[in-house]
Amino acid sequence: MYATTLVNGFPAIQRDGRGVLSVWGQDWEFANWLCELLNELNDTPKLLLNEQDCRWLKQIDHAFDRNMQHA
Repeated sequence: MYATTLVNGFPAIQRDGRGVLSVWGQDWEFANWLCELLNELNDTPKLLLNEQDCRWLKQIDHAFDRNMQHA
């Protein structure tokens, strides 16, 4: 499940308690919107998404699922 949190003074998106993405410009509205969309992937969609939107979201979800190496 995706959620927003504060990391080093910036909004960030977490997946199952792990930080996966910092949000540029402290845009909490965008961070919350993206979390809602990603969380809808496994549920019956309440939001109207076209096929291209669903593919894009699934690619993001898949990218977050892999272990990322930090420099």
